[in-house]
Amino acid sequence: MIKMESKIINGECLGEMNKLPDNCVDLIITSPPYEDISGAGYNGSKKDILFFKLYSDFVDKLFNEYYRVLKNTGQIFFNVKSKTHIKTLSTPHWLEFLESFKQFKFKSYIIWKYAGSFDSTDKRFHLDYEIIYHLSKSDDIYLNENCGIKDALTSVWYIPHNIKDRIHPTQMPEAVVERILKVASKENDVVLDSFLGSGTTSKVCADMNRIYIGIEINPDYYNMAIERIRRAKTQTQLSAESCPTESLIAINQN
Repeated sequence: MIKMESKIINGECLGEMNKLPDNCVDLIITSPPYEDISGAGYNGSKKDILFFKLYSDFVDKLFNEYYRVLKNTGQIFFNVKSKTHIKTLSTPHWLEFLESFKQFKFKSYIIWKYAGSFDSTDKRFHLDYEIIYHLSKSDDIYLNENCGIKDALTSVWYIPHNIKDRIHPTQMPEAVVERILKVASKENDVVLDSFLGSGTTSKVCADMNRIYIGIEINPDYYNMAIERIRRAKTQTQLSAESCPTESLIAINQN
């Protein structure tokens, strides 16, 4: 068995995942770019059919790679958000029709409910939640309902956005990753985030003694992630005098 090490990689996710061995990841926690997943095109003003086709092909390849690297006992938590334009809703449910998506067992449809709403319209009900697809390769999965969270296996999670503290425009709150790790993983499990952004998944994994693999294509966000992990490790080292922190492997492919 290959021993996996925590690392953050600056590179394109499909190419970098292709370098990982088969069946090496216990858990995938990720959130793709919202503008892309809606299929609305880069300017958000209208549906761009060519762009949508290219992006759906990309996501199809993405889920095939997820299936390859995930262990038989592995799980995916794939966070996406619907998009609104001119008071009309566009959803990401097209994902469910991809052949690569259908390889997985569709275990749960989690609603992450904000503590408020970013919407200001009075022409429809507000979009005050995001979707987290919970998928697995088999029924042999780890879910710990006695992890210290009340009603740990509920499909509705009330977790506020920390808008003031975020350094990435769509930064996931640490509490979302924390909840997933507590319920669906154990210490030293290998956790992959293929769209790492500013490093939230890896930072929380470092805090909770999980092995993390983070891939981020944007060099600025990659550097932010590296800095967040370094700060977290320094803080851990200061508060745990008897135990030195693990080293951080940073890989810049550019």
